[in-house]
Amino acid sequence: MILRARSSRAHRSARPLLSGLVVWIASTTLPLLFVFAWSLVYPLSTRLLAGCVAASLGWTGFVAWLVRKRLAKHFRTLGNMVESTRVQDYSVRAVHAREPGPLGELYRQVNALIADLDDRRSTEEELLGILRKVVDQIGVAILVFDAAGRLRLVNPLGFKLLGLAAKSEHGIAYADTPFAHMELSAEPSLFDCRFAGGDGRWQISSQSYRQRGRPARIVFVADVGQVLADEEIRVWQRLIRVVSHEVNNSLAPIASLCQTLDGILARASEQAHVPVVRDGLALIAERASGLKDFISVYARIARLPEAKKTLFPVGRLVRRVMGMFAADGAGIMGEIPDLEIFGDEVHLEQVLINLLRNAVQATGGAAGMVTLSVRVHGDSCEFEIADRGPGIANPGNLFVPFYTTKPDGAGIGLVLCRNILAKHAGKVTLTNRDDGHGAVARVALPLPPTK
Repeated sequence: MILRARSSRAHRSARPLLSGLVVWIASTTLPLLFVFAWSLVYPLSTRLLAGCVAASLGWTGFVAWLVRKRLAKHFRTLGNMVESTRVQDYSVRAVHAREPGPLGELYRQVNALIADLDDRRSTEEELLGILRKVVDQIGVAILVFDAAGRLRLVNPLGFKLLGLAAKSEHGIAYADTPFAHMELSAEPSLFDCRFAGGDGRWQISSQSYRQRGRPARIVFVADVGQVLADEEIRVWQRLIRVVSHEVNNSLAPIASLCQTLDGILARASEQAHVPVVRDGLALIAERASGLKDFISVYARIARLPEAKKTLFPVGRLVRRVMGMFAADGAGIMGEIPDLEIFGDEVHLEQVLINLLRNAVQATGGAAGMVTLSVRVHGDSCEFEIADRGPGIANPGNLFVPFYTTKPDGAGIGLVLCRNILAKHAGKVTLTNRDDGHGAVARVALPLPPTK
């Protein structure tokens, strides 16, 4: 937008505005000079003198009105430019910047200031867009509260944490969030609490900033439980690979040696000790084979294939799994939601099979002692397997690899379940029942985003 504050006649004039105003102001002295010159030649009567004074005052008033009108136009132009700038409309420019003189220089400076502010705003908007993209990719929930304690900025993980719809529900009061009951500081602290988007252990910190001179805060929330679970899985994977490699390197020579000794004995002349030696060698070979099978079972944790994820109905998964345990007294409780989840159906089927098998073994396969229910909780699909067995005796060791309370157990079932669910951004929890004997296993899987 270009503001024009002068007439076409003034626009055609090459004379600077201030020079023209000076000429007009100087012209107010002409009547007085005329009277003075006339008085030097002819005597002035009182009537003539009064008339000359009146004409001089009238001309001075006209010049004052004209000067005021011309200045008022420029003041309005400058005022409109300042007002547009104040409301961040930087499209306004003044044509008077092309004029010579001090006033034209003032307009040029104002135009340059507006152009500089426009460039800064464009740069800030670009940087803010980049910052938003970076913040959205950070694996930490970030929530910015203003000086009034209202939520003003939040990234996708923050929306999920508070159970809010994306790009909505801004303005939530800090006092209405779980953070209001926590003693937060700049140093990260661990908290066990439940949010609308999930429960677990969280690392939470709070940083302060100033908004128009008033204190405000930014809250950072990291899911420590998921990070520790992923790191623990990676540690065990590395350990199992090393153990598997070293043990297999030892077993191969043992098996080869047994075959060599067996061949030597077959050619030996003394046959008296052959049966005893062969029995010993057979025992060594059998033990070596058993040890190799033993290690291969544990190596399954480290060799879990990559998930091949697709959309599939929950009902189909439940029907297939429960069909395997129909003879063991397991049943479905409630209605199965008509929805789809995104994941590897074979892997998730194995998770439910492992948990159901544990529940059936804990109850001895009695009818009605194991139930499976499915429900939608927030933005997750939750599978709940409940049993009426003796419960969990040592919950601290549930997810420790190789730990088992079963005589013939390998101690990797629950570890495999957690490993599979970690690849699906899900989790599994096992607790004792609150309403009596038994245990409850819960599997939570994120629902696919709606279109």
